[in-house]
Amino acid sequence: MPVEILHRRSGTLLYTLDAESLQGADLQGADLRGANLRDANLQGAYLRGANLQGADLRDANLQGADLRDANLQGADLRGANLQGAYLRGANLQDVQPAWGSHDLMAEVLHRAAGEDLERLQVAGLVLLQRDWCWSEFLALDHPQMEWALQALAAWAGGDEYAPSSVHRYYCAPELEVAP
Repeated sequence: MPVEILHRRSGTLLYTLDAESLQGADLQGADLRGANLRDANLQGAYLRGANLQGADLRDANLQGADLRDANLQGADLRGANLQGAYLRGANLQDVQPAWGSHDLMAEVLHRAAGEDLERLQVAGLVLLQRDWCWSEFLALDHPQMEWALQALAAWAGGDEYAPSSVHRYYCAPELEVAP
């Protein structure tokens, strides 16, 4: 049974895959610009080098997906499960982020840290402490926490849901924790 991927606004057919589902699908290099993949199960999918520019990936399951070198520019990742997703080299410019994703936040911090080992430690801690809420990270007495919050705020571009916000931050995408 073929799976069809449509453009999220025009409804134009973007990609057809002869498979039962998108879970574990090989979509390497696929042109999925503007695709409607909301709520899609892309667990373990091979999306290396895929063009997902402007794609709607809200609430999609991208757990363990290979997104290395993928173009996610302008993609909507709110509520997406990115646990264990490979994001090295992915274009994350202007994405609407999943603030509850430790993997995405760790990747952003890893890129911002460069070769600075203390900053890389913070990125690693975000990745390792998946059970921590942002309130626990904000309470850390670590010399690089202020840098981390500034790096996330700069990347967020004023997003009010960013964990650096003094007003609100998330423990998980659906659970708000008041400061």
